[in-house]
Amino acid sequence: MKNKIVQLLTLVAIFIAAIIKIVSNAERIVLHWDFMGNITSYGSKYYIICLPIISVIVYMILLHYKENPFKINHIPKIDMTPKKQNLLIKYIQTVATLVLFILLYVTLCSAQFIELQPIIIILTLLIIIVYYIYTYSKLKEKE
Repeated sequence: MKNKIVQLLTLVAIFIAAIIKIVSNAERIVLHWDFMGNITSYGSKYYIICLPIISVIVYMILLHYKENPFKINHIPKIDMTPKKQNLLIKYIQTVATLVLFILLYVTLCSAQFIELQPIIIILTLLIIIVYYIYTYSKLKEKE
């Protein structure tokens, strides 16, 4: 339950950041950075509304998989046991939270409230990959 509250608060924060940027006097947002975090293109401030929309879509997809965790099962020969179901649900909740944090961070950087540090995104993605490998190994274990 706490995870869901954190996720919803993150979605609300993404919307608030986008709305603040839209109603501000600034006319542009950052659309793209290079791998070093240098800004490579700007666009209209109204493009920032795409980030909350993308965030809601990603959240809804992950929520669907959380409610039906074995639909995400592309690994053959995994038994559908309650223990493995709980493991998949925990994995999906954690990934959903981390992805929403990344989207919040990108929204704040795009609105130029904070400066982009690519290492934050890279480390978060590495955490997701390592957690996937861990979860995959647990799913493959025999009970």
